[in-house]
Amino acid sequence: MKNTKYFSLLCALLLFASGGCGNAQGEVDTASQKAAPAASDQEAAKGIPLTLSDLQGNTASVKPGDGKVYVLNFWATWCPPCRGEMPELEEFAKNHGKEVSFYAINLQEPQGKVQGFLAENGLSMPVLLDADGKAGDAYQIRAIPTTIILDSRGNVAARHTGAVTQAQLEDLLAGVK
Repeated sequence: MKNTKYFSLLCALLLFASGGCGNAQGEVDTASQKAAPAASDQEAAKGIPLTLSDLQGNTASVKPGDGKVYVLNFWATWCPPCRGEMPELEEFAKNHGKEVSFYAINLQEPQGKVQGFLAENGLSMPVLLDADGKAGDAYQIRAIPTTIILDSRGNVAARHTGAVTQAQLEDLLAGVK
């Protein structure tokens, strides 16, 4: 029993120290560094269309190439780095909501749990629910939090694995159109 307790504590510490729930911290791939696997070396990785439900049960769509810049943040309530970045994402969404389409995409958690978490933390950013994990699979999410930026042409302009700050997002967006 004691060993299990210490093992659990050690796992939690290692997870927290890694900066992400499942992979390396703070990895950033930009278009110049190959954002994601592309069909060919000359072709940029394309975003994948998504239609997901929001917390009110309405559907929202991500339509890469529709002229909008999208910022997609994949997260879960149980993930410490995800929880830590939420105030930064909230401010980013408030400050940049007119110039980008921002969505915090929750991975595979019940709507009530997500709503409770947001209410408890005073968060009002746009949240979509990936109840079956298909959106996460489509964007090859292997660790959370992961933030993906799609340019107005629908290309994956940047991919950041690990917690992200408002300033980092602003830097990543600087060259994106």
